[in-house]
Amino acid sequence: MNILYISHLGDKISAGPNWSVPASIRAQAKYDDVFWVNITSARMEHWLKVKSFHTIEYCEKLRLKNLPEPFSSPDIVVFEGFYAVKEVLFSYELRCKGIPYVIIPRGSLTKQALHNHSWLKKKIAHWLFFNSFVKHALTIQFLTEKEYEDSIKLNKNHVIIPNGFERPSRVKEVFSNQGIRALFIGRIDIYHKGLDLIINACKKLQDELREAKFEMTFYGPNGRDYVNFKLLIDKSGVSDFVRLRGEVSGETKEQIILDSDVFVMTSRFEGHPMGLIEALAYGLPSLVTRGTNMADEIRKSDAGWVCENAENDVCIALQTMIHEKRNFPHKGKNAQKLSMQYDWDLLARIFHDSIYKMLENK
Repeated sequence: MNILYISHLGDKISAGPNWSVPASIRAQAKYDDVFWVNITSARMEHWLKVKSFHTIEYCEKLRLKNLPEPFSSPDIVVFEGFYAVKEVLFSYELRCKGIPYVIIPRGSLTKQALHNHSWLKKKIAHWLFFNSFVKHALTIQFLTEKEYEDSIKLNKNHVIIPNGFERPSRVKEVFSNQGIRALFIGRIDIYHKGLDLIINACKKLQDELREAKFEMTFYGPNGRDYVNFKLLIDKSGVSDFVRLRGEVSGETKEQIILDSDVFVMTSRFEGHPMGLIEALAYGLPSLVTRGTNMADEIRKSDAGWVCENAENDVCIALQTMIHEKRNFPHKGKNAQKLSMQYDWDLLARIFHDSIYKMLENK
């Protein structure tokens, strides 16, 4: 198949799609002819290593006539993400020419995401643009079954294919003899990532956590919520064992993961979090809320601790984690095993077979 990929990635190195999108496209190129256009001016060094990558400057304007053959008339177009008006306008041209497209919303269609602090703007935007965009897609690719269940149903066709991760050469083997080192790496978005839930839980359990020599470090870019999150930590009186650090990547990030004992993600909603998959691949047992969309997998695999998106539930999960410290190595091994199903090449083959079958039956 000839597949045209359209994305609107920004320049934040900690954003999961900035890693998952190029990785999935590179893997897909082993099975199909691919061409990738990112419709922002952003570019990252690892994107440039993907042969099919192009910025919007390549085609000046997102129009089929501005693309080289055979991608001026592709078999399928894949929109990597949601909420870009340019993509919606481009989809009108695709529909006029009978070219099918797939949307990968990455959590944007979940009810929780649609009812966040900007829900009114999203409601208007959906009515004006995005409902039609979704309804006319060949299919919607959800990253987990839970994301599909929690999303609004605007299209009867869907396929579930998760994010993947390239297996690391090093994994967690030795856990701390004393204390517990907890870790979060990702975007510092208090509501979306449920950072208030974990901080409030730490506040409630602060004496118990200090006795257990529990430490938690958050790593993320200095964005809109960074200062407010630092204030939340300070006001909660837990800054002696909860710390906020800046953005990390590369070998430094790998070493930070290996030096930690558990990964914590209390998101209210996600598509399929790359940071969590990465932590599992390194062998970190993980404490997660249902909003991460990986709660069922982690529970079934005994790869960590699972709770609801509620402060009291996070407290109970933290207490359970502390009491089960001796089980960290066992849960870490299970985490590695769980991550093995997220192999990019395997997922690319599944995508090829699924879409090819849909096109044949169209």
